[in-house]
Amino acid sequence: MMKSPKLKIAAFPRDPNPYQGLLYSEMQRLGTEVSYLGELTPSRTLNVLLLPFELAAKRIAGTNIIHLHWVFGFSLPGARRFSCMRWVSYFWFRVWLRTCRALRMRLVWTAHNVLPHDQVFPDDISARLLLTNASDLIIAHSHTTLAELAALGCVGRQTTVIPHGPINPKRCTPLRVPGTGTKHRQLLFLGRIHDYKGVEDLLSAFGAIIDDIDAHLTVAGQCDDAALRSRLEMLAPKNSKKCSLRLERIPEEEISDLLEVADVVVLPFRQVTTSGSAMLALSYGRPLIVPGLDALADFPDQAVFRYEGEATGLRVALKDAARVDSETLARMSDAAFRYASETTWLEIANKTVHEMKSIHSGMLGDQSLGRES
Repeated sequence: MMKSPKLKIAAFPRDPNPYQGLLYSEMQRLGTEVSYLGELTPSRTLNVLLLPFELAAKRIAGTNIIHLHWVFGFSLPGARRFSCMRWVSYFWFRVWLRTCRALRMRLVWTAHNVLPHDQVFPDDISARLLLTNASDLIIAHSHTTLAELAALGCVGRQTTVIPHGPINPKRCTPLRVPGTGTKHRQLLFLGRIHDYKGVEDLLSAFGAIIDDIDAHLTVAGQCDDAALRSRLEMLAPKNSKKCSLRLERIPEEEISDLLEVADVVVLPFRQVTTSGSAMLALSYGRPLIVPGLDALADFPDQAVFRYEGEATGLRVALKDAARVDSETLARMSDAAFRYASETTWLEIANKTVHEMKSIHSGMLGDQSLGRES
């Protein structure tokens, strides 16, 4: 009986997003070895330049799978100001992909988003085509993602859908039931702030109805875009009893406190592929306000206020969330918990390992055929 191949994975890049830690902790329990690329020195630039050589060293040490999550790790300093640096990043990305192939390492890409949220290369669509053609396996969190990639011409040779898992509350006491114990209905946006997340739309909509509802809105998350930050500060209602802005990195230990206080989490995305923020909120039993985007269609209607029509629809959804009775919010909270708990990280890790072993076995078969010929 043929022994199941042992997986040794090198992941890139490492990100504070809890997804990687939750996935890899379970994969390691299943016997998979996991390490990260791009962390050899304190210099990010030097680490990017060393990536092809680091791949060779990993291959010698027995690493057989490269797991790529995002391409922002290939972006070199100055790329936002100087277009030539994007071309250098793109050239080095191509070198890295060819090194993977030359070393006979299998490349797995988890498509967390269809295109990068912030531009990385001169033409991110062309880079996606390049990545798709180089990948032995593409993992998406939904069939919608695969369909949107296909619409760009990015059709992988082997694909699979593995959903995003829950981000469970780190608490010793039960969470407060939404709609109870607070004077005003508490609305929350939580997460890193980019244009595509629609926080400007949220502040405009909330400002238009601020006198019509008994609610408080908190916007909490790091905003690195100075121009966007300035626009948000201009849009935010000046009444601190109604609206609070925390445009800063939120320490992990404070995230639970913000979700504890919140009755409803508002995620007014203009576009999105996968949302860890949504899964985080649902894992805490917080109902969501979300737009009617295909990527969010799997969220249960019993746990969300869904809207269409951008500004008008968002205003209506905010009013509904502010005025709904506490019993309804409690039922929505239960539905959120149930949905977030449907798939465990162990199940996700098992499927990920299975899919990776299938392409690794194919590699071993190819090598065997080469020896026989």
